[in-house]
Amino acid sequence: MAVLRAAFALLLSAVLPNTVFAEPIRPPDAGVGKQPVPRAGTPARSSTTLKRVREPRNPTIDLFHINSKESFKLRFADEHGRPIKGWQKRFQHFMRCHHTNTQHRIDPRLPHLLYQTGRHFAGHRLEVISGYRNPKVARNPRSPHKKGLACDFRVAGVSNATLRDYLRSTFSHVGVGYYPNSLFVHLDVRRGPSAFWIDYSGPGENAAYSNNAREDMRTGRVDWYAPPSAGQRPSAAEHAESIDDLMETAVRGGTTGAPPGNGSSKPAAAVQRAGQTQSGGAN
Repeated sequence: MAVLRAAFALLLSAVLPNTVFAEPIRPPDAGVGKQPVPRAGTPARSSTTLKRVREPRNPTIDLFHINSKESFKLRFADEHGRPIKGWQKRFQHFMRCHHTNTQHRIDPRLPHLLYQTGRHFAGHRLEVISGYRNPKVARNPRSPHKKGLACDFRVAGVSNATLRDYLRSTFSHVGVGYYPNSLFVHLDVRRGPSAFWIDYSGPGENAAYSNNAREDMRTGRVDWYAPPSAGQRPSAAEHAESIDDLMETAVRGGTTGAPPGNGSSKPAAAVQRAGQTQSGGAN
């Protein structure tokens, strides 16, 4: 074809010597709308390059104490991996008893579990209701709150049922107390086997412990049961502060155990009656 076009151009130039002929202008890509086929093994390029957003190293976890109205940013090392000095002392102050303003040593494992929980629920702050509790405002001598081993808290924007399941499935050697009609989930660290209990009382009500927490979880009773009101307390916050001191019922393998620190066990009904008997002045 190229030879024929050249011969035809020579013929016309001989007939019309003053006319200049040029090759027809062709578009750069004869196949309209088609893109060049990349070589084998060459990754295809996107018209828009998306940059990956890297999560900051050792991000801070936001905590807020609903009683003291104080905030705390928890992390143990900076973005370069260098340990942060003095965080234990500041955390101990943050977790102080807000009734007496007294501080106590907090077991180092507890803030690490809270930090891991905050990392899991990224973007949601942890709202602390009760940390350390002074013996002057709580009567149960075995309460882990008095030893700096426990925290009652919730995660903003996350259901307490979701928080409960995460704590139970993720951590070992802990106590998890679930309050489906109240405001928080209890978490404590312990050396012995993990424990779980359910208290159906609502904010400001006397304790109403489950006879069999595992069975209530299996049947779904935990999602709908609400006991008759057994008398109101002055405030939900005070109830949250004292609930563990009434009687922390540890449920292991579907049986009701004793409060933390006690090796004996009681029938569930007896435990519940004991909690209701003590509820008059637990704070």
